[in-house]
Amino acid sequence: MIQRKTVTPRALAFVCAFALPQIAEAAPADPSAKPAAVPAPAGANAKPKPASSAAPPPAAPAAPSPGAKATTATAPSAAPVAAPGSAQPAAPQPAKPEVKLPPAKTPLEAALQGVVMLERAGRPLAVGTLLNGDGRILTALSPLTHGNQIDARYPDGRVLHVKLSYSDRAWDLALLTPEGDARHAGLRASRDPEPAVGTKLKALGYVRDKALGATDQAVKAKSVLRGGDSAELTDALELAQTPKPTDIGAPLINDKGEVVAVVARACSPNDKVGCTLAPYGAPVSAIRGFLRAVPMRHGPWVGLEGVAFDAGIARGVRVAAVAPDGPAASAGLHAGPPGFADVIVAVDGTPVSSAEAFADAVENHAAGTPVRLLVLSDGRYREVGVVVREAADAVGRHDRALPSNPWPRTPHPPEQKSPPNPYR
Repeated sequence: MIQRKTVTPRALAFVCAFALPQIAEAAPADPSAKPAAVPAPAGANAKPKPASSAAPPPAAPAAPSPGAKATTATAPSAAPVAAPGSAQPAAPQPAKPEVKLPPAKTPLEAALQGVVMLERAGRPLAVGTLLNGDGRILTALSPLTHGNQIDARYPDGRVLHVKLSYSDRAWDLALLTPEGDARHAGLRASRDPEPAVGTKLKALGYVRDKALGATDQAVKAKSVLRGGDSAELTDALELAQTPKPTDIGAPLINDKGEVVAVVARACSPNDKVGCTLAPYGAPVSAIRGFLRAVPMRHGPWVGLEGVAFDAGIARGVRVAAVAPDGPAASAGLHAGPPGFADVIVAVDGTPVSSAEAFADAVENHAAGTPVRLLVLSDGRYREVGVVVREAADAVGRHDRALPSNPWPRTPHPPEQKSPPNPYR
């Protein structure tokens, strides 16, 4: 249902409050149990060993390796413990499903908000990278084994079930799709030349199996490895330090917070016969090749065309045209020339002053979710709720196709159904 309310011009000066991030705690692994062997990509000779089914006893978190420097994410709160002499322990407080993350102050902090912990039955499984504005998760194929019962734990506390949608056995890459089409600001691929030998990087992964953090990593060598289906992997990045099994699928980032490679597994170059899986870095060139073969995902659609506009008392995006059957028209937004059209000045509390900023603000919303627009009409502010749709429902139209001054035309379908993926 569409809700509107009229507010005073002072509403434009509101400030969004952000809560501290709470990253949910994954179940600690049994230090005495042998880790389950991970099967080789299809075509390799290695056979998986069954994992132990015994429930792990409570254990203290393992200490970090000597000399390793780690930047940890915010630790979760400890579970409530019974007070001495009390009959029963206090009931645990349920974790909030979503927590607003504070604005990142460094590229590393921003990168930590663009990765997820992949789990099965609460146990750490691998790490995944959120594709910016796409909603899908890039990771390695080999830790997923049969690909069933996988959950993604997001930085804001959400836990969503994901399914394996596409894979590349040669480079050991996989693309997961979450249930509910949860879009999230993710990481972008580096446009710089591929890292040379000796380049210092940051590896994002588990810290004491509880939260996500960053550790130092370096490129040891560039080699030709053998991947799944006996594929020859050229320019594979050998790593100076061996990542933990739960860190397979994690991104390697540069000092800009951009993805340089993804940790995957391939046959060791030292094996003359057979295959011993060893971690390596799948470079961005291989990731782009994988994603080019994956169908592009439709983006969210509001059904309007806008242009940057200065209304004197505020700057925003003037609604230049609306699709007759689109969400914007259903919400009652009015298009037209300056002085008659509605002007969108904020999206979910974030000011927007250009068509591109408006499209960026809408892009991370899943289909069927409401978007709060602060609209200036006839010198008064009002709040309008618009429920976005998938672009496929609108015959491929997308709000990023915003001409400079389209009024009084009706929005037309652009050539591209969704914004270009940065990894492509």
